[in-house]
Amino acid sequence: MKRNIASYGPLLLIFALSITITGQTPEKHEVSNAFAVLTKSVDSKTAAVGQEVTLRAIGDLMVDNLVVIPKDSRLVGRVAGASTKGKDQSQSRIAIAIDRAIKPDGVEIPLQAIIAAIAAPQDTSLTSDPAYGMLHSNEPKMVGSTLPAASKADSTAAVATANLKGAILDSLLLNENSQGAIGYEGLTITWQFTLLPPLTVFSTRSNNLKLMAGTQMLLRMVPPRLPH
Repeated sequence: MKRNIASYGPLLLIFALSITITGQTPEKHEVSNAFAVLTKSVDSKTAAVGQEVTLRAIGDLMVDNLVVIPKDSRLVGRVAGASTKGKDQSQSRIAIAIDRAIKPDGVEIPLQAIIAAIAAPQDTSLTSDPAYGMLHSNEPKMVGSTLPAASKADSTAAVATANLKGAILDSLLLNENSQGAIGYEGLTITWQFTLLPPLTVFSTRSNNLKLMAGTQMLLRMVPPRLPH
């Protein structure tokens, strides 16, 4: 898989951001990492400024040994800008600001985060899934069903495949040291800190930029705190 890595490290940028925002000294500096998956595709052709962008946390985020953002929380932001390549634009771009987390119990936590790395979703169609092919070819006969034989095999193989894929759906393609884009050809990631919350800017020289639902994302942020 091709990795396109931006020219500077997000850790240094978020380091500077945390000092600016919190007044921390470099010795006290900390960065929290969170892994999440994009729940709905964002397309530079149709995205509008202010459009909500939602990620689902695929692991607990802990600060000082406490779970601050539990798994399955929503990490919510907005589209801050979008454009497609054309006569006046050399690139297609999408800018995203992530500004809060919403826990499963509804509690909201403010965030100051950037998206440091992404990984494109894997092809999840049954016809391209080797697990489905294996389960379908070894399908046992179902007794007492009114379904035709072919339908019984397809149905059971599909269910078994869904169960198997559900168990590995959240397997990470990223790690805490990941940068750039995996599985997105020619995509670069940069950041803007002029205003808060900071912006993550995705750019490509292609005629369109689409971040697909299911894309895994590594977020780096000033450590969030539970509301008092």
